[in-house]
Amino acid sequence: MGATGPYRGLLIMGCYLALLAPLIVSEKPCHKLKLTVPLVIHSGAMVGKVNLKSCLLPNEVVAGTNNPDFVVEHVNSHYVIYSTKHITTTDHGSSFGIIILDTKSLTEKIVHVKLVNEAEVGKTRHVRELLRRTKRRWRPMPFSVHENYRGKYPCHVQQIQSDTQLDYDIIYSITGQGVDQDPIGLFTINEKTGDIYINAQVDREQYPFFQVMGYAKTVDGYAPESPLDLMIMVEDDNDNAPIFTETTFCAEILENSKAGTIVGRVNATDRDQPGSAHTKLRYYIVQQIPPVPPMFNIHPEYGIITTSSNRLDRETQDHYTLLLEVRDMDGKIGYLSSTGTMSITVVDGNDFAPSFVKQSYQVEVNENESGMVLLHMPVMDNDMPNTANWRAVFSITKGNELGHFNITTDPKTNEGLLSVIKPIDYEKTKQFLLQVAVANEVAIITQSGSKTSAVNTIPVTVIVKNVDEGPECRPQFKQVQLNENQTIGTLVADFPAFDPETDSSAGVRYKILSDPLSYVNVDANTGRITTAKVLDYESKELPSHQYNVTILTTDQSGKSGTCTLMMIIKDINDNVPTVGRTEVNFCQNGIPSATIEADDQDSGHHGHPYSFSLDVSKDPNVEKNWRIIAKDGTTAQIVEVNNLPLGTYMVPVNIVDKQGYGTTQVIAIRKCVCSDSINCSSRSSDKNVALGGLAILVMVLSALLFALLLCLLLACLCGAGAGMSKAGFPDDGPQQNLLINNTEAPGADVMEGNFKVPMIMVNPDTVGTAPPGSHESAQNVGQMGQITTQTIKTTNLHSGSGTGGRLTLQSRQGGHHMMEGGRHAYGDWHSFVNTHLGDKLYMCGQDEEHQRGEDYVRSYNYEGKGSAAGSVGCCSELRGEEDRLDFLNQLEPKFRTLAEVCAKK
Repeated sequence: MGATGPYRGLLIMGCYLALLAPLIVSEKPCHKLKLTVPLVIHSGAMVGKVNLKSCLLPNEVVAGTNNPDFVVEHVNSHYVIYSTKHITTTDHGSSFGIIILDTKSLTEKIVHVKLVNEAEVGKTRHVRELLRRTKRRWRPMPFSVHENYRGKYPCHVQQIQSDTQLDYDIIYSITGQGVDQDPIGLFTINEKTGDIYINAQVDREQYPFFQVMGYAKTVDGYAPESPLDLMIMVEDDNDNAPIFTETTFCAEILENSKAGTIVGRVNATDRDQPGSAHTKLRYYIVQQIPPVPPMFNIHPEYGIITTSSNRLDRETQDHYTLLLEVRDMDGKIGYLSSTGTMSITVVDGNDFAPSFVKQSYQVEVNENESGMVLLHMPVMDNDMPNTANWRAVFSITKGNELGHFNITTDPKTNEGLLSVIKPIDYEKTKQFLLQVAVANEVAIITQSGSKTSAVNTIPVTVIVKNVDEGPECRPQFKQVQLNENQTIGTLVADFPAFDPETDSSAGVRYKILSDPLSYVNVDANTGRITTAKVLDYESKELPSHQYNVTILTTDQSGKSGTCTLMMIIKDINDNVPTVGRTEVNFCQNGIPSATIEADDQDSGHHGHPYSFSLDVSKDPNVEKNWRIIAKDGTTAQIVEVNNLPLGTYMVPVNIVDKQGYGTTQVIAIRKCVCSDSINCSSRSSDKNVALGGLAILVMVLSALLFALLLCLLLACLCGAGAGMSKAGFPDDGPQQNLLINNTEAPGADVMEGNFKVPMIMVNPDTVGTAPPGSHESAQNVGQMGQITTQTIKTTNLHSGSGTGGRLTLQSRQGGHHMMEGGRHAYGDWHSFVNTHLGDKLYMCGQDEEHQRGEDYVRSYNYEGKGSAAGSVGCCSELRGEEDRLDFLNQLEPKFRTLAEVCAKK
């Protein structure tokens, strides 16, 4: 190969690309295209690619070529041109046309394609490249084998040789598909000569080409040539018949369609080489069932089936079957074919209007009857049943102005059902002449394709039969208005009834059929209705203020009827507005006003808004102390003008409705003390408030109890001081001194019976008094709790001072003076009694464990002087606890009452 090796390699590569890779034509004017092709074009080889996108209008498709040696196939976005046989191009090239078909107008246009021999193009190449063309022997032109070849095997198909065999002993070999890959052993090579052989038949549909690599090496393994890429094409043989894509094609066509209407399209496939004559198909209609008249055509190239006549009639023939055939080789000699079928259903169009079976109808009906079917009216329609083209729609176009009749369609039989829906009065109308029309749900389609509404009509005579009827009121329902509070016997209404046959009310009798509340009476002969009760608008029996009465009427033949009377009761202004609360409270320390609310049982136009004013006709001073302010239509506010003392005040208020009807009502206003500034206390200190009977009884019983206790106390005092010295308390109960009652008699060794009981009082001025406005027992007990006692000491039990064992009182800090004759002042005695009584009440109110009922002030035996134990009495426990007042809250009810009585002066 020498120094020219690289140049030879470039030249061989250029030639190889020129032979195997046709140019892709860029977009050019659609009337002419140019392709560069090799000198020899093998059967099935790709000639080139063209872009026809800009050449096609929306309704246009590529239909093929006008030269059977070339076919065009759509691949991705381009169209690929293949050769169908071996073609040797001339020096001047060759040409053919691509057919573009308009699917609507079925017109064709041609795009011309010129093939230019690459040898002609290559004449301008460099001279050195021309001198090195001998290198092409190592890279031969693509070659092919025939499928289904029936000759002798092995069969020579090609030879590869290298120029280096002049310098080396070359050994040739091949690998690849068909050699050492499936199908293994199909191709072999003579390693010395480079001849390639095929050893068996090959199926192009299974192996359209083989990719084989050729090698040229020396004996010692040196490769003076690069591996050779060989493409072995398999030339197609027409060994596959076209097959329809579906066993049976189905389509529908509307009846009466115009000729040339597309019914559908059939399609077939062929396994042979696309774009070749072996796959150029033609379609034919072999047979139509039923055969006559012929109704369909098929486009041989595209398989589009159209109507050939506008006489398709579903009512005559609703289904057709077409036997189809498809052929390859463009239907020419040597073709293969197969058959298929198409099922065509003729769709119904509304080309028949419904028509009545009869020309007229006559029917009878009794007067006053309604709700029944009078007549069944069948119709005929040849369109498909249970479709909108077949279903009938009936209507009454004349004679039903009074609305007595109605007509509907029976969905099962498609009949018209004439019914009477409103009772007919024979005395008014004895006969009806109706006109009934029928049409379909959809419009009629004519032969020309236009739509119209076809309506058929028929006369129907309805004869009304007379029937003996009961009397009837005129009107049947009557409404009257009646004021409330009318006297019994007031005329409500005259409600006469008439016999339809005689048009007279003579002989008609009346009675009440329905009157639940017995409000009315009816005259049996005249039908005159009067009140039987006084009607009240405000009655709870008639919340709606309406009342219905049903009257039964009967003629001389016994026929009866009913009449209905509605009474609407009207309101009159017979009720004055009244306040719901006539007693209100004012708190002395609260807001000096109160709100009152009025109500009226009358209806709205006799009710609120109400007017409020003070009535000064009897007491002109009312306006000086009170004022009334209307807040809204039903409430008003009473305001205290002056600061009045506690008590109850009667304020006359005049309340009238918006019609000026009303009366004066007295509002009792109680001014009182309120502990919470809102509500009055249960007991008020207002002296003007009168006590009830129960309170007076309690007070009388309390006074009697107090007198009884006082008598018992005086009796004890008198009995205990009968034989004692005058130095102590004198034996005079009326002077209200504390008598000695804790000893039966002075002992023989008792020389001095005086017991000095020193007393300590806290806030003595409040003893026996209570703050104004408080009379509650708990308050009095609480105030008495302010009095505390100091431990009572008893001394000089055996001093012999000669007091006779009587007790004496001594004021603390000289606050009181002893009177003559051993008497003490009343204040000293009162303080002593209250304090001592409070202590005893507390002791007696303790439980059994703490009760010391024996710890009263009395004489004890002499225990000695200087006792370290001190006193064991209960009173010694009170020393140092002057401020504890909670013992007053432990008293039982009887002792609390006694304490209250004793604490009051």
